[in-house]
Amino acid sequence: MFESLFMLILLCNHAESPYAPVGRIHGVVVNGTRGNEPMGDVDVVLRAGRDGVLAPMTETRTDVYGKFVFDNLPLDASTIYLPGADRDGVHYPSERVQLDRGNRFAHVRIVAFEVVEAPSPLVAGQHDIDINVRLGVMEVSETLVVSNTSGSTYVGEAVDDKRPVTLRLSIPPNFDRVTFGNEFYGRRFRIVDHQPVTDIPWPPGIRELKISYRISMDTTRGLFRRTLDLPCSKATLRVRGENTDKISCNLAQARGDGEAIVFTSAAEQLAAGDVIELQIGTPPFPWMKLSRWGSVIALGGLALVTAAVLRRREGLTGPL
Repeated sequence: MFESLFMLILLCNHAESPYAPVGRIHGVVVNGTRGNEPMGDVDVVLRAGRDGVLAPMTETRTDVYGKFVFDNLPLDASTIYLPGADRDGVHYPSERVQLDRGNRFAHVRIVAFEVVEAPSPLVAGQHDIDINVRLGVMEVSETLVVSNTSGSTYVGEAVDDKRPVTLRLSIPPNFDRVTFGNEFYGRRFRIVDHQPVTDIPWPPGIRELKISYRISMDTTRGLFRRTLDLPCSKATLRVRGENTDKISCNLAQARGDGEAIVFTSAAEQLAAGDVIELQIGTPPFPWMKLSRWGSVIALGGLALVTAAVLRRREGLTGPL
């Protein structure tokens, strides 16, 4: 049992008298993997705060019936309470609660799950890629709708005492300024071998992941290659901006979307490891091909020069 400074401040602010009304939050923790059966002997932490900043306030454990109680809570409509259960290293929060004199008691249900390390149950129901070509730079925005269709929380498998990886984003390695649409993901992803990776646990359900980054056209010669990280039901790529009059993609071209050129996957299911490839503009001639054709041209020129010399000699040595 512990109390934070925030708890002490709340108690001081609301200790109007020994008989000042207080609130209660009670509830139950259930196992979502096993048909919502009660979970006994589970740690439950109560966080509290204002303006979106929540700090641990106190904690307890569930009884054999999965029930828990937080008593003697200060009543303040501006304070947010957030109970959450800890199970196998994963924290499962409930809904947020507010208590005041007219609403002194709240009941919550917290759903926790068992964990699985492998194989990954994650799939992408949708993978959208938007590319805006501007000033020699590809500005890329991606949206992945990630689903865990199993009944367990995916936590990944630790190998060689390294941190487990639950998702690796195989964006082009020469990216610049990667940004996450949600601050939570930005804090939990790290760069390993030029790729963002995370050990975020993925409970059952759907999450939307948004990222954006930049790629220089000079370093790629207009080529964009994106390896899919997860099995995907549908992939869509939209391209707009400069130098898009000559463009090719290994996805099927769809109807235009305003100023954008749209490509979409024709298959109902793409596999993890499949590659989306887009070429913007006419690529420079590869050096291998240039050398090969250069050799052919040189040999042809040499043959012409040799034939001309032979004809000249025949002309000089022929009969008068």
